[in-house]
Amino acid sequence: MSRIALWRQQIAGRLGWAVADQAVSSLENFLLGVFVANVLGAEGLGALGLAFVAYSIALSCSRALATDALMIRFSGTAGDVWRTAASAATGVALLTGTAIGVICVGLGLILKAAEPGSEAGIAFLAIGIAMPALTLQDSWRCAFFAAERGARAFLVDVVWTVLFLSLLMVVHLTGNTSLMLVLIGFGATALVAAVAGMIYARTVPRVHAARSWLRAHRDLGTRFLVENVVMGAGGQIRAPVVAAAVGLAAVGAIRAAEMLIGPVAALLMGISQVSVPEAARALRKGSGPLLRLCLGISAGLASVAFAWGLVVIVIFPFGIGSMLLDGVWPDAHRLVLGVMVSSAFGCLQIGPSAGLRALGRADRTMRCQLVVSALFILLGTVGAVTGGALGAVWGTAIASAVGSAIWWWQFLRARREYFEAAGELIRPGKHFKTTGAAA
Repeated sequence: MSRIALWRQQIAGRLGWAVADQAVSSLENFLLGVFVANVLGAEGLGALGLAFVAYSIALSCSRALATDALMIRFSGTAGDVWRTAASAATGVALLTGTAIGVICVGLGLILKAAEPGSEAGIAFLAIGIAMPALTLQDSWRCAFFAAERGARAFLVDVVWTVLFLSLLMVVHLTGNTSLMLVLIGFGATALVAAVAGMIYARTVPRVHAARSWLRAHRDLGTRFLVENVVMGAGGQIRAPVVAAAVGLAAVGAIRAAEMLIGPVAALLMGISQVSVPEAARALRKGSGPLLRLCLGISAGLASVAFAWGLVVIVIFPFGIGSMLLDGVWPDAHRLVLGVMVSSAFGCLQIGPSAGLRALGRADRTMRCQLVVSALFILLGTVGAVTGGALGAVWGTAIASAVGSAIWWWQFLRARREYFEAAGELIRPGKHFKTTGAAA
């Protein structure tokens, strides 16, 4: 087997574990949404969507401060070096989840005081209690991918999913369908999975090492924090805007439509977890391999997004949609096309984003994310105010299309600058060797 063929086979193997891992995680989130939609209806699903806004922001902060640097600077390092870095990074993730969890609990208490019995208040209170376990579990997944141990990341998520689905079954059989209980159980089972990660890694989170970790990686952490938080806000702010404009039921309909595109989200998140280390490896081989990898990732993901969207639009109306979402299905169905378009253009951004990070251009990634997220917020808000849930979905779809063009423009410019500065003209078949990936 040639070296290029072997390299491609290794990439496929690592990407395969990432996709499998994310598929398990997304299946868990999808079944949670289906359970809430069927038991608590559109308002319960809307409250869950608001709780997942906080969850998404917490993961963005945790990854920026803890595991992004781990994946860039400790990918494929020796066992002892990785173990020391992983214990410090997971300690930062635990502290981040605790801090954001306290904020969520406070917000939940305020909402419950303002409106007793508020579903949104209950959701924020519960997700706040669960948050430290959720960020800790996610940090172990990222740590194992940095160590090129995708199988262990997959096992950690399998443990979580099996435990949580068992809990949902017990809740259903006993009839105790409280959103508070379900979300706290979501966190409790994540904690068990995180403990499994510690056993696999043979180390534990070192909270006392958090300060030194943050100081050592502040050049990446600060920019990635801004970028990830802005990205999270840009993608999630639509939910509270729609809730304020037309109510929680509309948020639930959007959440349901996004759940139907869940397999694409699983693929996207799975590939994005390992795209940066793969781009860093491609960078060592030259400009051509880097460009081909980024094009392949983006084109492949976008093709799958369009194909799955068509399946949902054409086939799900024949009973599958109603079976999964019950009364929420009619409202969700009319939103699927916009969600599909938004998802496909979002997929096109994964390749250039990974390429820019591998090139060490955190300045450009932050600039792209600021501009694209501003478009998401602006067009999503205008769409929500003028057209409700449907307007919000198509507003963000347009923003996603423009954003993909911005990401590719910035990546191609940065790639040319990098190789021209290194003394190489970008020509097909030409290779450039470096001593390592840019951080």
